[in-house]
Amino acid sequence: MSGPTVAFAGAAHSHPFADAANLIARGAAVTGVWEADDADRRRDFATRFGATEHDTLDRLLADRPDLVVATPRTPRAPAVMAACSAAGVPVFFNKTVAASADALTTFDAAAASGARVASSSVLRFAPAVVSFAAGLAGSRVRAVEVVAQHDIAGFLVPERAWQDDPASGGGTLVSIGVHAVDLVDAVLPASEGAALAGATLVDAHAAAGDLPTRSEAVAVVRAVTAGGVPVTATVSGVPGPDRYAVRVVADDGLHELALGDGDDLGYAGLADALIRFATAGPAPVPWHRTSAGYRLLLAAAARARRTEEAA
Repeated sequence: MSGPTVAFAGAAHSHPFADAANLIARGAAVTGVWEADDADRRRDFATRFGATEHDTLDRLLADRPDLVVATPRTPRAPAVMAACSAAGVPVFFNKTVAASADALTTFDAAAASGARVASSSVLRFAPAVVSFAAGLAGSRVRAVEVVAQHDIAGFLVPERAWQDDPASGGGTLVSIGVHAVDLVDAVLPASEGAALAGATLVDAHAAAGDLPTRSEAVAVVRAVTAGGVPVTATVSGVPGPDRYAVRVVADDGLHELALGDGDDLGYAGLADALIRFATAGPAPVPWHRTSAGYRLLLAAAARARRTEEAA
């Protein structure tokens, strides 16, 4: 039996290249690629994976793939969502799907109307994260601290500067913050109100430091979940190796997890989830949970950037 067909709407950063390789290794066929902002990148992807190049999104969708993996530049994401929804094709978005609350409404409306849409940080599927979440099952959570560190040097080169622009790619707080909120959502027991659906923003501060960024080099966000659990997220793009860490204070003790560049960050697990999604299985993450994380980040970014401008 042949595997599902997968088309790629956008190849704006490295994730779709990893996704394609992992999906092919699991028997999927990569049928096509559309990338509106970088023809060389589109051609490289097509050559590497034997995909047909498409100059319009409509032509990509006309092939009726079983799944679209979407990684366009962020301002194009709502239009990609609308097109996939109209075509009735399931779509998974790599980060970042929205740089504003208004843009996010396109996704919320599509999900509410029954469109099969999902998005997630790849970290949710890391084996260590899955194991950590299982170890927390049944724990009474009292506080959470999360760190997402990803050097933004790559965002500052001309061809990727759109990611550093708050109005375009969301900037550091949103683009890297997706990893932070997804880690919180992935490891905490939602049944106890610990996850971020319904969370309230308490405070957010950010600073550019000495980096030539249009967004921020570091941001600290504080929130309280609907169940009353305080969450502190530190999101940074300062120089140095990547690090993603969670510390959970629970009644049964302190639980800690840290992932770095040499660890399995979840790309294989994501591919497994995408195969299931493409073959009528469940979405990798329910949309309302993804939306809750984005809404928290976008509110935090608005507050932090106002504070920074006033300083």
